[in-house]
Amino acid sequence: MISVVIPSYNSENTISKCLDSLEDQSYTGDFEIIVVDSSYDRTPEIVVSAYPAIKLIHLNKRTDPGTARNIGIGQATWDLIAFLDADCVAANDWLERIAGAHESSYDIVGGIVRNSREKDNLVGCAGYMAEFRDFLPGRDRQEVTHIPTCNISYKKRIFRDFGLFQGEYYPQEDLIFNYGLWKQGERILLDPAIQVWHHHRSGLKDFLYHQNRIGKATSRVLRAIPLEGSFIARRPLLTTCLAPFITLVKFVRTIRVFLRCQPKLIAERPLVLPVLALGLVCWAIGFVGSAYSEKPLE
Repeated sequence: MISVVIPSYNSENTISKCLDSLEDQSYTGDFEIIVVDSSYDRTPEIVVSAYPAIKLIHLNKRTDPGTARNIGIGQATWDLIAFLDADCVAANDWLERIAGAHESSYDIVGGIVRNSREKDNLVGCAGYMAEFRDFLPGRDRQEVTHIPTCNISYKKRIFRDFGLFQGEYYPQEDLIFNYGLWKQGERILLDPAIQVWHHHRSGLKDFLYHQNRIGKATSRVLRAIPLEGSFIARRPLLTTCLAPFITLVKFVRTIRVFLRCQPKLIAERPLVLPVLALGLVCWAIGFVGSAYSEKPLE
């Protein structure tokens, strides 16, 4: 028995495919779907009219995904809570494989993220490369320290024991939450058989803005928890001096991963590389700017 929580904001172009994928699951157990929506487009109308069995929680003001997930957790009926994003499509056996993986000793289980090819333009490919290089098809089943909340599940006791997502760290509230769990001894299982397809931003302006926002959040996270790069992020002058080098390292690492795991993406769309590079420059601008705009976190 599973509760599926989906945070949503202005998702009228993707919510139907997301919910259709859940209605087409091979899983034979009971499950509920909770959509926590703060849209001002047609998303709530679509959910109410086409999916009457789904529990819709509509909020009157824009809400970050972490806070929306927290609201969904509070409304969840079942002991196993799975998270999917409104711009994702779940594999037909998504819930079945999540349930099976949780029959092991793991209370936190997630999977890989595939790139949706429905609107496979250069910007969408660049977004996929920038955000999901560590969660590509071809990875082995293994313990990890983090899995994105577009494809992860938790036993409810995790939230009772450790609290909820910190929405102020969006769009990396899942990273800081999962790191805290791992640091306190919880084991996180990445099972590549658990798969979702992610629709990425197809507009260049939206892509660049989001990368800048991720850069700002990354700076905050690295000043809060001791991950690779924390030493730099906690020193604004050093951050400024090394920003070009950091950007180059991210670019090279990303290309290496994709050449190993998904070489066709680059071979078929070589022009994705300058778009990716431009996105990483915007990431770096956000990363540097956040170092000066906020006090270092102890």
